[in-house]
Amino acid sequence: MSQIAPPESISLLTPELSLGLKQHYNNVLLEIIQRNRVSRYVSQSLPLRAFRNSLEEPPGIDHSADEVTAERFRNTVPLSEYDTYEPFIRKLFEQPCKQAEVENLLSVGYPSYVTLSSFTTGKSMKYFPKYAFPRPSPQEGSVSAKSMFNCLVMHLGTKRTLVVEDDIGELVAKFPVCTVTTGLTRTVFNMKVEQDQIVMGMKVPPLTSPLAVSFIDNYRSFLLMHALFALGERRLETLFTAFSTILIDLITFVEEEWDKLLTSIETGILPNFQGTEHVLSYLQPYFVANPERAAELRSVESMKGSPGWLMRIWPNLKEYTGIMSGAYGGLLSKVQSYFGPGVILRSSGYMLSECWPGITYSGTNLYRLAREDYYEFLPASQVEISEKETAACLVPVWQVKIGGMYEPVVTTRDGLWRYRLGDLVRIEGFQTDGFPIMSFVERRHVEIRMADATVPAMVIVNAILSTTEDTVGRVMEFTSYVDSRAKPSTLGYVVELDGDIGKCPNPSLARHQVLEVLKSQHESIRRNIDMDKMSLPTIRIVKHGTFADYRRWRVESAGISLTQVKVPVVLKDETLLEWLFKRAFYEA
Repeated sequence: MSQIAPPESISLLTPELSLGLKQHYNNVLLEIIQRNRVSRYVSQSLPLRAFRNSLEEPPGIDHSADEVTAERFRNTVPLSEYDTYEPFIRKLFEQPCKQAEVENLLSVGYPSYVTLSSFTTGKSMKYFPKYAFPRPSPQEGSVSAKSMFNCLVMHLGTKRTLVVEDDIGELVAKFPVCTVTTGLTRTVFNMKVEQDQIVMGMKVPPLTSPLAVSFIDNYRSFLLMHALFALGERRLETLFTAFSTILIDLITFVEEEWDKLLTSIETGILPNFQGTEHVLSYLQPYFVANPERAAELRSVESMKGSPGWLMRIWPNLKEYTGIMSGAYGGLLSKVQSYFGPGVILRSSGYMLSECWPGITYSGTNLYRLAREDYYEFLPASQVEISEKETAACLVPVWQVKIGGMYEPVVTTRDGLWRYRLGDLVRIEGFQTDGFPIMSFVERRHVEIRMADATVPAMVIVNAILSTTEDTVGRVMEFTSYVDSRAKPSTLGYVVELDGDIGKCPNPSLARHQVLEVLKSQHESIRRNIDMDKMSLPTIRIVKHGTFADYRRWRVESAGISLTQVKVPVVLKDETLLEWLFKRAFYEA
């Protein structure tokens, strides 16, 4: 795996750097307060009542008004979660949606778009209005910023359009509901919802795919069409997918449709994949016959699936961007084998529907804290979530410590106030300008309860990824659940392997390997095992391609975004589990 040497970093903040951070984030906080204090949320929400009242009091003569305002924020604003905002955000979806109810809802004016959560945990969908503020660039630090041939696997379709009208029924605002990446991209291209037909006829020069490809809603066809235009371009330099699972699916689909794709490149006739009928007329002008390229691709067909195969297809490829850490760590070796050692592997960023906390700093799991919103950090345990975690425990950015584990808490320009992100991050260092560098550890609320033990997500991940090729094989993708078939209940895994079951004559050894890792990382699990409150973990192996089929099925059946569909670390939906169980062919 090729890596650019990470930028220079430091391990300790000087007093000058600490002061600079404090001034920067205090200025951000004051800008947010000044702008959003007129919002309906600030003026009406019960959690902000004490803060509202404090703003009416004179600052006194001993401190500046700005210092007093920031201090009153820290002393009166509690931690918040989505339920606090839901009654306000719900008004955007009322029919009719009235100006008097939603203007200046969470921030000033109307949203540019409304993002929706990825909906992988089985909980209700969450929505977050996004207003017209500058956002970080996804290309910051990427080779793609200077490249002319980039495959950006993006989706531009929207779920619905929200329309706001005044008291007499006249239109005053219109904005889409979409994923955060779709919203960011549409904003960069200045795409209005009523302009989609015009946009579908366009092609942005650095991108291999015409924009119409990004309006395909069939998961398999969406990936195949992006792949088709990328295959036709020998000079491709960068490849981007939000998650590495999407890359795996794309390559799998290409291998399955290899002959059809090459025939299309040779003849210039687009394949009629399912769900592409509405875009073919927009795509055809950009797709011309290229028999020389088809012949070149056929010459490397015998190497299909071998290490470094993608470099045979795209000899100029320099960088792949996608999430390959945390729960996706099992895919890293597969991704490395696709590209070989000469391609930079880079994270697509620490991005959430709520905000964008981290800009890619280096490699697959290092992020520089974003500058645009106001961040605080809640000291946190990797083992459990404490009821004692309150706003009084928050640490400002300029006081975080290297090696410290924290949950980020954000106050955003979009109108969230001390909002808990529910993630666990580790501070790894500081840029030379003082901004913290962090790594993502896990989602804090993704967990399984076993007797009196709460098993966090990262413990679940580390245990199953510890299995070796001489036991069950190399685990590529997985999910987990509470296996209650026997008593006592235990932790169950559904896994897909990269290749065949391991060569060991007794693959059940993998279960013992998983158990030892669980016990070593969690004292309560060790105690439960010793007291016979938890049995040996179970591992069901599903056939190759099952998780790709799962993603396709979830997109089609639940309407999940093509670029956000994920398999959760913990799966609690019985229907989804049964769907996976039916595809298991072996149990270790």
